Amino acid sequence: MVRLLLFSVLIVSTLFYSCGKKEEKDTRPISSKSGGKIVIAEIAKPLSLFPQKLTRIEEALICNQIYEPLIRLNAKTLDLIPALAEKWEVSPDGKHITFYLRKGVRFQDDACFDGGKGREITTADVKFTFEKLCRESEDNFHFYTICSDRIVGAKEFNEAMQRYKEGDKKPEIKGLKIIDDYTFSIDLQYPNYHSFLQLLATPIAAIIPKEGYEKYKDKLDFGAGPYRIDKTSSNEQQLVLVKNPHYYAVDKEGYALPYIDTIVIRYFESTEDAIIAFLNHQVDVVNDVPNNAAKRVVEQHINSFQKVPPEYIIDMTSQMFVQYVLINTHLPPFDNIKVRNAVNYALDRNKIIEKAFNGQALPGIYGITPPAFKDYDITQLKGYDFNIQKAKELLAKAGYPNGQGFPTVTIYTNKGFSKTQAAINELQRQLKENLNINVIFESLPLDIKFRLEQKNKGHFFRQGWVADFPSPENFLSIFYGKHVTLDTNKVYFPNTQRYINPIFDEYYEKGRDAVNKDSAYKYFMQAEQILLDDAPMIVLWYEASYRLYHNKIKDFYMNPMRYYDLRIAYIEKNEK
Repeated sequence: MVRLLLFSVLIVSTLFYSCGKKEEKDTRPISSKSGGKIVIAEIAKPLSLFPQKLTRIEEALICNQIYEPLIRLNAKTLDLIPALAEKWEVSPDGKHITFYLRKGVRFQDDACFDGGKGREITTADVKFTFEKLCRESEDNFHFYTICSDRIVGAKEFNEAMQRYKEGDKKPEIKGLKIIDDYTFSIDLQYPNYHSFLQLLATPIAAIIPKEGYEKYKDKLDFGAGPYRIDKTSSNEQQLVLVKNPHYYAVDKEGYALPYIDTIVIRYFESTEDAIIAFLNHQVDVVNDVPNNAAKRVVEQHINSFQKVPPEYIIDMTSQMFVQYVLINTHLPPFDNIKVRNAVNYALDRNKIIEKAFNGQALPGIYGITPPAFKDYDITQLKGYDFNIQKAKELLAKAGYPNGQGFPTVTIYTNKGFSKTQAAINELQRQLKENLNINVIFESLPLDIKFRLEQKNKGHFFRQGWVADFPSPENFLSIFYGKHVTLDTNKVYFPNTQRYINPIFDEYYEKGRDAVNKDSAYKYFMQAEQILLDDAPMIVLWYEASYRLYHNKIKDFYMNPMRYYDLRIAYIEKNEK
């Protein structure tokens, strides 16, 4: 899902508009671990905090705290764990799931409710949420992510709602059955229930209140999560989250979760600025630290890492994360497959990652899926090695010998990420040197870049993708185009480039709808090879991620999805 976008002034002003009243104090049993504040540094600000419009990992970080889905992930293992649904049962054929909601769970207090007091969540809220998800609209980017081709009757419901007028009998989702106030079921078209459950564990599928949506529409910014936004303390430089005193979850001893009182997300112009703030004790956590910066920090502050116990911790893990460049296949000369193949062969990815990471990443010579999935061997894919001769031959066959007559092209990337900018500078240099192709490099605010991408303006767009759920399906979905048109007034997510390849779609669907993982992986591998051959992208690298944080933060698990469970993290208290 997950790319990186920026607030507009309008969204900032509405997002932080205070609409609630002061909440009552937390009366739950409080653990000795409870209390304190942590500050997390981020570079990119979210464009939206409405679950059904999420597109970026930074948005997901916040929404995982302020909303509550039916299911969550265990941050340590990435296994599914109960959330609003205390349990679920799957039928033997894998196509029918029954969910059982917890009783007594409340939405956060807000002026949209009677008396300003958050009410209990029931299956009526589940129904409202899925009716929103199962309808294509300007404030729902995820109809094709969660509903279409998964939930029985979702397509028909969407089509009926496009014709629906006030006063008509409202259509129903055939596959959604409300049994009572705390029990409901979902019928799936295909038996691949596990990936559907994984999708429900994302904040995209968080349960939202009808009253809140009717009052705030896609400016809604609260749910039933462990934290709520403190709008009096939040501004353009930071987003402040404070503990929800009515959150349902408790630890194994029965003490209230979350432990930490306040989470501050501070926004910086660059990772370098964030690291300086960390070393000045103004920030507790910095994500996505480049290899060279991580090495420098360790060398210059070795005593802080070698203390017993250490003051600072630096974690490194391979991520379900790929960096790539989208190629606009609808714009000449890249509507020619030979041109797309040529630019892929012309790039020495080892030199690119040397510039960005001092070589500490894996070159993207295989597919779009990173090497993070057991039993999905990306080395079996035939990707693009570095072959200048082949690149020149393909470009000549496309009608541009030695780059003659080839137009100047533009690559758009986002501001603030030094490692990717260094990599794109190297890509720019190589295409000029190896193919005589002139590339203009523009670093833009993320909201502007996203808008250009949606409007199909520009040849290249540099992107990064972190898994929403742990499956190759999530990466291949970026290019699934069965429902995509060239209407630039519509937003297609995640296929923002409007890539259309029916053969790829066929194998992707077979993998998505397969009965078991082995079958799914076989079809996904075939789909990915078709994608590589058609080359609507340049895979740059698969990377490991460094996270720098203060040792006082405990149970702060790192995983390949950069999925945080801040409910269980706590701050170690200094006992003197």
